[in-house]
Amino acid sequence: MAAALDSDPADIPLALLYLVNDEGSALCFCGGTESALGLAAAPRRVPLQPAKAEGTTLTGWPIAQVAQTGRPQTVDDLVTRFGVLPGSPWPEPPQEARILPVVVPGQASVAAVLVAVASPRRRLDDNYRDFFEQLAGQLATAIANARSHEEAQRRAEQLAELDRAKTVFFSNVSHEFRTPLTLMLGPVQEALQHAQDDQQRDRLELVQRNALRLQKLVNTLLDFSRIEAGRIEAVYEPTDLARLTTDLAGVFRSAIEQAGLQLFVDCAPLPEPAYVDREMWEKIVLNLLSNAFKFTFEGAIAVTLRPGPDHIRLEVSDTGTGIPAPELPHIFERFHRVQGARGRTHEGSGIGLALVQELVELHGGTIGVTSQVGQGTQFTVTLPTGYAHLPGDRLNAPRTQPSTATGATPYLEETLAWPLSPTSPISPTPPTPPPSPPLPYSPLPHSPTSSWPTTTPTCWTTSNGC
Repeated sequence: MAAALDSDPADIPLALLYLVNDEGSALCFCGGTESALGLAAAPRRVPLQPAKAEGTTLTGWPIAQVAQTGRPQTVDDLVTRFGVLPGSPWPEPPQEARILPVVVPGQASVAAVLVAVASPRRRLDDNYRDFFEQLAGQLATAIANARSHEEAQRRAEQLAELDRAKTVFFSNVSHEFRTPLTLMLGPVQEALQHAQDDQQRDRLELVQRNALRLQKLVNTLLDFSRIEAGRIEAVYEPTDLARLTTDLAGVFRSAIEQAGLQLFVDCAPLPEPAYVDREMWEKIVLNLLSNAFKFTFEGAIAVTLRPGPDHIRLEVSDTGTGIPAPELPHIFERFHRVQGARGRTHEGSGIGLALVQELVELHGGTIGVTSQVGQGTQFTVTLPTGYAHLPGDRLNAPRTQPSTATGATPYLEETLAWPLSPTSPISPTPPTPPPSPPLPYSPLPHSPTSSWPTTTPTCWTTSNGC
């Protein structure tokens, strides 16, 4: 604003801008033309005194009066009041000035007062007054924008503080829950080993299954709180990722086949070890497999791992119910759940896929999803090869935090407890799609009797584009 006022000394030899303070008790000098700096006629603070009656002689600028009445005033005896004011490019001194209220749009009270000294070579006529009015209007807009920015910044700071408080709360609650759960699971496991009665064993298994499920949820919340606080502890180690992924997928084979589905695992050996945090990779694979099983009732689930020129690609595909297109942009949002989706259970916190995305990004990778309703879904995780993209101090580093890894047991126990049929009414069966080309996967070396179907859902042949 000051630069704009300084740009035209011929029309505005001198300008002063005063803002009403937060308490509304005074106006404070906040800027003006360069000629106003250090000027005795530019007080730093103007108290808001009761407005004087009209006709009262004033010795200074009527700044407080204009702020209180909201009406502009003209001063035509500048030399008498202040002597010769600086700023004019002409030899004769300015004689007139206009004092204008600056009212921010949408507010009733005056936000600021502008003192604009007129050129000594032009009378302060209607056109000149209109020019000053437009200037005051531009200042009002600028003040409104600045206040809007400050308010947005305050809201952002408040939200950040709430977010920090939430992170601390989740972290504290997670720690408080983990201790009694750990203490409870030990005796339950011991009691299961010595249980003689089948009914008692069933009850103990129910307790154990739900305690493990709760422990998994608590550990997920703890992971989130550590990520948000920047305290997540990743340990990147050279890993045979094909073998690890195959072992993790194999844990689900019995549950998947018991549900009448097929599981295809095709993890080609990688040319070199992959640097991953093994506990995080375990959570990535198990969450994606658990999600696929939850929404697949017929057909197959496929897990593939392929090396690329500079990346490793993991794909988890299914022939499940699919995800509606409007839901895809939100699928990795925390606590987001697809409304009306058919699944083996309605249970779930909506944070599993959000955690997967966070863990993938901690590896410098990306995750994407493609889906078609009624035909299936494919999640694609892409990780860079090597370790140059990873923080050097976390390569083969020791762990100093309590581990949140639970292993595959809680995931498997949870899936085994799900019903084999969907928990919501099944919509009318869509027409059978025409045959499409076979999947670009070969039969598994360790399972010569397993092969891909000769036809496949459309989503498997669709480029993932992620």
